[in-house]
Amino acid sequence: MPEALDVTCPCCGSLLKVDPETGAIVWVDQKSKEPARDFDDLVNRVHSQKSLLDEKFARSVQQTRNQKEILEKKFEEARKRAAETPNVRPPNPFDNE
Repeated sequence: MPEALDVTCPCCGSLLKVDPETGAIVWVDQKSKEPARDFDDLVNRVHSQKSLLDEKFARSVQQTRNQKEILEKKFEEARKRAAETPNVRPPNPFDNE
């Protein structure tokens, strides 16, 4: 069994141990952040993290909306095809024919 690969994250500098067979991250050694110099520095960090999290949440909401629209379109297409050929059974994914 091959050993885990050591990869350094380009964003945060953390050391990642990656299983070469599955590609899954097995272990994360996070790089410690430098301590804040003063209270204003801490406040700035919190505000920057808050804005980053708000952006991620907004992207997640948008993706969920898009996913809902895509699934509705797929369902309508499947409904149309089922209406065109009502006596034909849909393909069974477990059949090996």
